[in-house]
Amino acid sequence: MDATIIDRNSFIPYYIQIKQVVLDRIHNGIYPYNKLLPSESTLAKEFSVTRVTIRKALDLLRQESIISSSKGVGWTVVQRRIEQQLTTSYWFGREVENTGTAAVSRVIKAEKVPVPKDVAEIFGDKGSDLLVCYEIIRLRFFEQKPVSLEFSYIPERLAPDIIKMPLENLSIIELLKTKFNLKIGKTIEYLSPRVADGYESNLLEIQTHAPVFQTERITRDKSGYVIEFRRSIIRGDKVVFRTDFQ
Repeated sequence: MDATIIDRNSFIPYYIQIKQVVLDRIHNGIYPYNKLLPSESTLAKEFSVTRVTIRKALDLLRQESIISSSKGVGWTVVQRRIEQQLTTSYWFGREVENTGTAAVSRVIKAEKVPVPKDVAEIFGDKGSDLLVCYEIIRLRFFEQKPVSLEFSYIPERLAPDIIKMPLENLSIIELLKTKFNLKIGKTIEYLSPRVADGYESNLLEIQTHAPVFQTERITRDKSGYVIEFRRSIIRGDKVVFRTDFQ
């Protein structure tokens, strides 16, 4: 069925149907980000409705920060970004779902490895006898674009065979809680700006030395033992960090 044909027998108002068609075209790349939409008169002719109806449909998309309007210019597709509150820990799946989009991930690596030196320092004295850990690298997507590259390190003895589980879209912390009965204690997270290296930029599809955010999260159990260290490399053009003041 031609997407421009409105179901005139539907109880759904025309402007709602048109809004969905335009939104689908944005997500499918037919209307690219940072480019103008067809004019209101062009869309009105295509859908065989009035410009008032088109304007109502587009205004709904504007309210959702998907498009913007400029007097004398027209309607422009806005490149959406994930919004992360600084008052909470960075959790990719939750933040993407807040935009109304399903979180999608790809596992780049899930292996048992010797504990890297910098990770051993994070594990501290209680991890001084730790020889191997699980390294899980996941690439996270938003609207079909890579947004975040996550490196997770978990002591092997705390979560045997966790790498055999379907890790694409599961929360590792939730797995540690529900499958391995670990009691989550304190979490500390650090946020810093830096530039991407060659490996990161290749996977994130950005230029080498492009600006990125880096978060490092240390999660401990109730006894103070580090159960996961995670480093996330986040595209600066796809995520915005926000805080609210009273």
